[in-house]
Amino acid sequence: MQPDPRINLSNQLADTLSNRSVSPDDKREITITFRASYAEKARLEQRCSGVVQSDYIRTRLFDYPLPHPKLVIPEVNRQAIYELKKIGNNLNQQTRAINEAVKIGSQPLTSEVKSYLRTIEELTALLSQTRQSLTQPTGEVQRNDYKSQS
Repeated sequence: MQPDPRINLSNQLADTLSNRSVSPDDKREITITFRASYAEKARLEQRCSGVVQSDYIRTRLFDYPLPHPKLVIPEVNRQAIYELKKIGNNLNQQTRAINEAVKIGSQPLTSEVKSYLRTIEELTALLSQTRQSLTQPTGEVQRNDYKSQS
């Protein structure tokens, strides 16, 4: 008669919990499932905010360091970032074309051209700054939430 795999799994889990000898680098081959109430599930999701649930549970169970929350960028921000990148690429192409024209002598470097190049540089910097602000994580609040829940 073959031993019940649930008993083996239960014994492995008990050994692991008593030894706390599992390292985060071990290959994870076993799936563990358990039942929870709706309230428990909601509480778990709230605490995991931005972190994979299994990572959060392992952190709490085995005293691993808490992983950093995933950077979640809203869809509207992703679309804005995409458009900003396209605009930035166009500005870079214009800058290169003007600089090349000045270099080969087909375009004189007038004060108007210098002013235009400065405007393009300012726009490029502004685009970069805007893109950066759209990708900033709101993780500082989340990380503090984790600390208070530990």
